[in-house]
Amino acid sequence: MTTFYYIILFVLGASLGSFINAWVWRTHEGISLFKMDRSICPKCRMAIKWYDNIPILSYVLLKGSCRKCSKKISFHYPLVELAGALLFVLAYYANAEMISLKFILDLFILLVLLFIFVYDFLYQEILDRITLPAIIIIFIASLIIGTNGLYNMIFGLLIGAGFFLAQYFLSKGKWIGGGDIRLGALMGVILGLHNMLLALFLAYVIGAIVSFILIGLKKKKITETTPFGTYLTLATVIAMFWGYDILEWYFGFLI
Repeated sequence: MTTFYYIILFVLGASLGSFINAWVWRTHEGISLFKMDRSICPKCRMAIKWYDNIPILSYVLLKGSCRKCSKKISFHYPLVELAGALLFVLAYYANAEMISLKFILDLFILLVLLFIFVYDFLYQEILDRITLPAIIIIFIASLIIGTNGLYNMIFGLLIGAGFFLAQYFLSKGKWIGGGDIRLGALMGVILGLHNMLLALFLAYVIGAIVSFILIGLKKKKITETTPFGTYLTLATVIAMFWGYDILEWYFGFLI
């Protein structure tokens, strides 16, 4: 039965990853999710048949092209679908293979973070219409379920938002944008105080490593900006599932 759940969650995660792809593109194009019933090709904007819209599989069978216009479809589409599938599987495993309210909240958090990651990666923007409602929903849900304490979330929020707010004022908006401040607040609500601090550290480490690799491969210039929200969301997922283990290992290593 456990294997069956993993398969179902993999398929569900991939399907919602496909939904995230459509949501990101339509949001950027100013097209409502409810305006059209079916997915459309981002190149020719023709409706996609259901058999050409199977997550991951259709991309492989069509060799990354639209059946109607034959234009190449970005490789990020199946990657996001695969990411959604793996995140759902990870959440189930991290919740001791139990379906619970906490598990459902974790899935919601992961979908929000995936949207932010993809949108910031593609368009270098973090949308308030995503972060602000998510902060409210996660804050209230966490209190009801009892997954995170009130003061822990408040202090996490203050640290997360305050850290980026200070940078915003010091640089007069040159280092970071306002979206990073709201993302910091969201991270604080998700992680609480201690894991928030860990996530900030991890984000800068991951960002530095990726940037050095890209510069070394001549894919990026040292003067170019980077979508820092992608590193923040990735660090949030790591701290969300392994934060306490990492902190325990770190302090144990010091002692």
